[in-house]
Amino acid sequence: MGNANKKEEVIGAVCFQNIEGEQEQELSFKKILLDETLVQGELWVDVEALSRAGGINHRLCAKKNYELCLRIAKKYRIIRADLTKKSDYLAGNKYRQLQTDQEADSEIQGWKTDCYVISRYKKELLEMQSFDDAVKSIIMTEGRKAADYLEDLLSENDEYYRIYDNTQPVLIYVGDELCYNVLDLFARCLGRALQERGCSVIYFDMSKQKIDDITVFIGRRLKAVIGMQTYLFSVKQKDGTFLHDAIGAPEYFFVFDHPVWLRHHLTHVPKQMTVLTPDGNYAAFIEKYYGHKAIFFPPAGQEQYCGQRDRLYDISFLGTYRDSLLDELKDLRKNDKKKAYFVNRYILYMRQNIDETPEKALEKLLKHYRLSCSKESFEEQFFSVRWTILRLAHYYRRKVVETLLREGFTIHVFGDSWKNCPLRRYDGLIVHEQAIGEQAIKVYGNSKLSLNIMTWHKDGFTERIANALLQKSVVVTDRTTYLEQNFINDEEMLIFGLDKIKELPHRIRLILSDEQLRGSIAERGYKKAKEQHTWNKRAEDLLMLMK
Repeated sequence: MGNANKKEEVIGAVCFQNIEGEQEQELSFKKILLDETLVQGELWVDVEALSRAGGINHRLCAKKNYELCLRIAKKYRIIRADLTKKSDYLAGNKYRQLQTDQEADSEIQGWKTDCYVISRYKKELLEMQSFDDAVKSIIMTEGRKAADYLEDLLSENDEYYRIYDNTQPVLIYVGDELCYNVLDLFARCLGRALQERGCSVIYFDMSKQKIDDITVFIGRRLKAVIGMQTYLFSVKQKDGTFLHDAIGAPEYFFVFDHPVWLRHHLTHVPKQMTVLTPDGNYAAFIEKYYGHKAIFFPPAGQEQYCGQRDRLYDISFLGTYRDSLLDELKDLRKNDKKKAYFVNRYILYMRQNIDETPEKALEKLLKHYRLSCSKESFEEQFFSVRWTILRLAHYYRRKVVETLLREGFTIHVFGDSWKNCPLRRYDGLIVHEQAIGEQAIKVYGNSKLSLNIMTWHKDGFTERIANALLQKSVVVTDRTTYLEQNFINDEEMLIFGLDKIKELPHRIRLILSDEQLRGSIAERGYKKAKEQHTWNKRAEDLLMLMK
């Protein structure tokens, strides 16, 4: 549906008006261009046509529907019909009704849209021998201000492309196999959500296409380029310049790990890049140490509900197992005792300041030793001990799980990393095959409680939390500033401190023993996630950001 060669078969939009007694009319691009009143009225657009045409252009102040119809008419049929015929056209088809253009806005700012339309379709107007008449008409009506504005747009200045680019495709990089294809899933979920909101989306599949193929986008106008922790933003051309600087679009780089792990990708990047992170502290770190605009923008959850009434698992945990902190410290002592002592002290400071960022703990440690250093040398120091962040997170992951197992709870875990771990000595640890993507969603839907232990996010939110909430599973997670400020503890989820793990078994037992309490927490958490943490909501937020 929507191919150019099928234009005669596809109705991209229907404008319903009071035209009783008149014949239904097919509106060509030329007819609409010369008479905007033909598409005034109740406008319904095919959802796919809306997306392929580039959606509503919110950078216009007026006549948005009229300008959209021009773009749709380039690809699809548009029909003008009587209001009484609505059911004939809309039955069985996926149409969306658009909000009517405000007459007051059209009167005040409509001339600006007219200037843009004349500029964008200058070639067509010249072919129709209507260009001079269109220019004279708007100048006679609006005067010098319109003449100056039109002249600027005709020169294809920044203002012209600010408006034009908003209807161009969003390029999304997919096909990344990292993290069990989770990043690829994020990219495709966001892409679908953007399409549902009228964006045209094109994908570059890294698993099937060569890097050199990206060069086809050089010089092309795009609404945005989106990548999920990808190396592609660091790709350079033969002359040493960044390839994405030659693409006319802002770049949005999603970063999910602590930025220090992505140091290379954050120091070798194009000019227009904005970094989006799942942790407010990550955003602050990026702006301070790497000098990029960074915004808290966490991943979201999938809306399709598959929760079960009778749930198989009391507690599930979809994290992996890794327990190498002590082994790595032993190896470090053998090779570099001085470094080992420093790292030991650093880990101690992170544990003593368990709610603070790892960089803040390092600052306190250096201050304790009365060591001062420049911003650059501090980042170097932090980079050298970055591995401790993940190892310490896994240390607490094991500690939480083992505490619950000792108290007699049954915990269902998933993946090969658990098959030979020391915790297998507990009968309550039930190991299943790996669950990712849709399989993970089904696990959440079969879990009364979903355990989450952050990888040392201190002001963050993750897709694991969102997906569990959206399956009406009670989330049990260690605290972050964001969670404590945006969720009600014991009412929408169970939030605990890593320094209060001993209290966790009692709190969990209360929820599991009270079906009504568990249900009420699950429902409230679900409602919050449905409102704030779906990919549709993220698409909406991203479009606002693009504005």
